Amino acid sequence: MSLLGSAKKKKKKKGAEAAEGFDAAETAAPAEKPKKKAKAPATRGIAVEKPKANIYTAMLALSLVAMIIGCVVLYVEWNAYQ
Repeated sequence: MSLLGSAKKKKKKKGAEAAEGFDAAETAAPAEKPKKKAKAPATRGIAVEKPKANIYTAMLALSLVAMIIGCVVLYVEWNAYQ
């Protein structure tokens, strides 16, 4: 027998058991409106202190500046031949 078929039978059994345990006193009380839950702040994982800049960050910034200077010099040189 497939897993889906056995799950359907379990659902039917639960429904039949609920019908047998029906209590008229429970339905006599007015239905309360469900309360809205407050939204929890969106947190992802554990809050960790931001790491400090180290020598590798400085080298990365230095290489970015060198690449920009190289592109500017190349552009100026390229325009000189046109």
